[in-house]
This record gives sequence, C-alpha cells and structure tokens, in this order.
Amino acid sequence: MFGVLEVSVCGTALCVVYYIKEQYDYTVRKLPPGPSSLPLVGNAFNLDLKYPHRSLAELSKKYGDIFSVKLGTDRVVILNSSEVIKEAYRGRDIASRPQIYSLDLLMGDKGFMAASQDHEQWSIHTKLCMNAIRLVNDTTMNGKIMEEIDYLVNQFNNKGKVAFDPKDDLMLASLNIICNLIYGQRYQKGDPELQNILHYSAEILKVISPLHPVNSMPWLRHFPNKWFDALFKAKNMRDRTLMKKYVEHVAKYEDGKINDMVDALLHASKKAVSEKDEDAINALSPEHIVINMWVMFFAGSDTVMNTLLWALLYMVTFPKVQAKVQDQIDQEVGREQPVTMDHQKQLPYLNATICEIQRYSSQAVLGVPHCAATDTQVRGYTIPKGTQVLANLWAVHHDKDCWKDPEEFRPERFLDDDGNMRNMSEFPHFMPFSTGRRVCLGRSIAKKEMFMVLGNLMQKFIFDSPVGEEPDLEGETLISLVPKPFNIVVYKRV
Repeated sequence: MFGVLEVSVCGTALCVVYYIKEQYDYTVRKLPPGPSSLPLVGNAFNLDLKYPHRSLAELSKKYGDIFSVKLGTDRVVILNSSEVIKEAYRGRDIASRPQIYSLDLLMGDKGFMAASQDHEQWSIHTKLCMNAIRLVNDTTMNGKIMEEIDYLVNQFNNKGKVAFDPKDDLMLASLNIICNLIYGQRYQKGDPELQNILHYSAEILKVISPLHPVNSMPWLRHFPNKWFDALFKAKNMRDRTLMKKYVEHVAKYEDGKINDMVDALLHASKKAVSEKDEDAINALSPEHIVINMWVMFFAGSDTVMNTLLWALLYMVTFPKVQAKVQDQIDQEVGREQPVTMDHQKQLPYLNATICEIQRYSSQAVLGVPHCAATDTQVRGYTIPKGTQVLANLWAVHHDKDCWKDPEEFRPERFLDDDGNMRNMSEFPHFMPFSTGRRVCLGRSIAKKEMFMVLGNLMQKFIFDSPVGEEPDLEGETLISLVPKPFNIVVYKRV
C-alpha cells in the first residue's frame, strides 16, 4: 500500500512532468502559446463558461491573436482576429471538422455540413446540398416564408397591447419555415410531434457546445451521468421522428416534383442511380438523408430564431433605428403590399440594420469548430493534425481596431453618404456566417428569412418595452449567444 507521502510525491512528479511537457509544446514544438493548464480539467478555471468569448478575448490581450487553451485533455487553438481567421480558414489545411463526442454520436460521418472530414466526400456532400437548397429556393421558398409571416402577424395582432415574451411565437415560425423547407410540414402549437422535436432539440442543445463537459471530458461517459443519458435518449427520439418523415417521402415521391429538400435529395438520388454515379449514390443513402435533415434543421431554426429575437430586442432598445426602418418601408413599399425580396434594393436601411444586428449580437460567438486536416503552420505556430480550431467571431465584431465605436448599435456604418448600402467587400471584418471553405451553406436562405420576416413585422407593428422593464443586452451563451428572456408590447401601425 502506498502511504500519504508516496502518493504526494507521485502526484507532484506527475504535475511536474505535465508542466514540462506543456512548456515543451510551446517552446520546441512551437504550438500557439497559452495559459498554463491543469491535468484532466485543462483551462477550465481560466474560462467563464457563461461568456467564453469574453474570456478568450481577454486572454488574447496577453497571448496574441492566435493562442491555445486546454479543454479537458485536448488542446484547442483560438483565432482572435479577422486577419488570422481568414489566413487559417482560406485553404484545405484547417477545413476539416474535429471529433467532438456529441457530434460524432449524433452524426457519425454522414453530416453534409458538419461531420464530413474527408475533403473529397465533403465536396460531394456540399454540391448535393447546395443543389437541393437551390431547387427549393427557386420554387417554394418565398411562399413558405410568407405563410409564417402571416402566422406571426396574426399572433401579434391578438396580443392586444399586453406585454409578452416573443420567443415561443418566433420559435414556432422559425421551426415551421425550416420544417416546411426540409420535409414540407408545418405545426400548430401543442402538436405532439412538435413537442417531441422541441424536447429532443433542447436536450441536444444543452450538450452540443465544444466547451461542455460531454465534449471536453468524454471519459465521463463511463460513469453514471445525466448528461449522457439525456443525449442518448434525445438521439433516439430524433432518429425515430426523422426516419418516419423520410419513409413517408419515399412512399409519396413523384418524379420531378420538388416540394421540399427531401424531395430534392430523393430526386438527386434517383438521378445518381440512373447515371451510375457511385459517389453520389453513397452520399445519398437513407441514413445520410435522415442525418442531414437534422443538420439543416438544427442549423437553420436556431440561427434565424435567435437573430429575430435579437432584432426585436434591439428595436425596443433603439427606437430611433426602428423608426428609420419603418419610415423607409412606408416611402418605398407602403403598407398595403407585403415586403418581398424584390424590395431589397429599395430598403438599404433595413439591410444595414440586419447587418448591424448580426455584428452587434455576434450570436455565433465561436463559429462552428474547425480542425487541422494535416500538420500546418499559421503565423509561425504549428497546429498539429487533428487539433480543434475555434474563431472568436464575437471578438472580431467588437474589435476597436476594425470598427468605429463597436459598442454602439449603428446601422449607418454599413451605408454610404447617400444612404445606400456600401459594398460588403469594404467590411473584411464582418463574418456572421464565418468565412473560407466552410462558410455557412444556408446563408442565402437565412438572409432571405431575416429580410422578409423583419421587414413585414416592422411594416405592421411598433415594438416597445413594457413600462418599468429595462432591456438587457448581455445575452447568455448556449451553443450560441442568445437573448435573456424579455417581454415586448406591440402596437399596430395605423
């Protein structure tokens, strides 16, 4: 039996070896520098998990625009400026996806946009996904969005100037847009299937962050743990729901008739079979399609809902901006016809406001995790193959060296002296959909949703805070930065 002294000596020796190994990584292997970490837990005590983007921005002041931290036992490289992000993400070397336990469990190697690590497979998946998005975008997208706008207008009309939290209505509208887009169905409040979707989505959302212990310390799965139990149950519930939708689509599919993205993928599958395209056939198995139904759902519904929540919160906080958006809509579109994508060039202030909402909120605080596909170098530092890389997009969007008065909400920064939208090439530091080869594939759909939904709501309503309630703009971090619960009052514009 070891005595207390022996255990203490062994523990001290192991800590010394750990420290020497870490210094070796920094000085000899030339890994990006960072704060000293602890065995097993890494830099857990250096990070505020409620606001990791702020903690990392503070660390960059000491360690530079490229540095590293330990999440559990894994070293993660942090990119903290637009220049180093673009340098790192522009090629193939850091265009892979890391092995994150929860993502591996949820998607395996079948996710179009998240889990495919092989470049050739990723290229095939991306092409198929983009073609599916394009097919739906060209046929039924506008109608699906307008259907949910009508729902929101009716819901807000029924509030009767009583304060309410808009999250549930915006969540249902955003979810219905993406479900309608993916498998041609929308839900009413209280629908049992909808409740299942909301339940498993909420459980997955709790553990999907790379900073969560499920991912930073996956060895915890070998012990009784409520996080892992909830994740497994959520995955099974998700798989049953989406496989049911896939089987229903296969049964009723009509060749050449594209109502949604599953139809578009089935069309692509049949085309691949007829052309004997083995790569496409392998990428369009039932399992691939089901997993990617979820990937598109997860990426699409959460992002748009949170952007719209931030939008309403900012409109009640900055009423002068709200009034300017509404004045331009009145002048250029009027109040009788709906705001559509045909009005985009006529409404530069609305476009600028949406850009400022994206910059100011920076809800995708650390972007989607990247991974080094090979040993590579950035700014003279070595990033070994398999190392996870995160881009602090929040820091980029609030960098005082890149933006004048970044703490101010000012859409005018995106407009020229004549009030027209400036060319977005003038804003190399603006990257709400990330950048490089892994830029968000659904950005065109997200932009369309935000423009149409916000434009029509602003056309019809004035948004205000309840008397005595002060808006809180700090937000809270889940997988993205989301507004804390808040109430609004809506008044119909007359």
